[in-house]
Amino acid sequence: MVSRHCNLPFMHRLRSSRYAYHSSGVDISRVSGDLILPSGIGILDRVMNGGLHSGYVTHVYGQAASGKTTLALQFTAEAFRQGFGTFYVNTEASSPINRLEQIANGTYEDMEDSVKIITPRNFGEQGVLVDDLDLYVREGTKIIVIDTLTRHYRLAMDESKKTNFANHRELNRQVGTLKGLARKRDVAVLLLNQVTSRPQGTEEFEPVAENILSFWSDVTIKMDTGEAEGARIIRRLTPEGEPSIGRLYFCDGGFSPEPQTDKKQ
Repeated sequence: MVSRHCNLPFMHRLRSSRYAYHSSGVDISRVSGDLILPSGIGILDRVMNGGLHSGYVTHVYGQAASGKTTLALQFTAEAFRQGFGTFYVNTEASSPINRLEQIANGTYEDMEDSVKIITPRNFGEQGVLVDDLDLYVREGTKIIVIDTLTRHYRLAMDESKKTNFANHRELNRQVGTLKGLARKRDVAVLLLNQVTSRPQGTEEFEPVAENILSFWSDVTIKMDTGEAEGARIIRRLTPEGEPSIGRLYFCDGGFSPEPQTDKKQ
């Protein structure tokens, strides 16, 4: 059981903050009542049926350095340009701020009213944060990113079957809560996920906690490295439909549909 009495200094800072949003006048599409938030990269948006859909949980998985964080920051930067906010939960050891500033071509100081980056220290804090997200999502917040969802989950695992079962159940509860939040608050939830070796089968790896993510996700995206330098392959596994695959290249501005001289990961 995850304690709700963790010392969360980042939560106290968040409670005292306020969101400020501006209107850019950009025409954002709505299909079947869902807001579609584009990345600004044509091939990426086509593979993702226009971009991130509010009310949906989008699951993106891939090996390290496959481009998951760059994809999330691409959408974060574009949402900021269009006057929308992002709540970014970073569980990784490194901060995404420098890369975000590169992609957005601006300083985080100029974005921090709209882009909130929060760092839970362990799986327990992550659970508390997920439970309290509904308190922090303000009008204008349209994207929630968890980068990565399963890092603290994997670190919490040990040799005890009882502990691992409890952690598995807790992860399922967290993702279910995020799905409910996506529906209730009409936000796009983007879950980045690590991979693990597949015991049997044709693929060499599978997403961590695949059964949980498959059950709750509306969209599943797989990212791979390509043969060319800086190339990344993005595949939409669910829902089915064409186009479902595209090739992207790292660049200073995030992703590009064409190879660039300088590649950043």
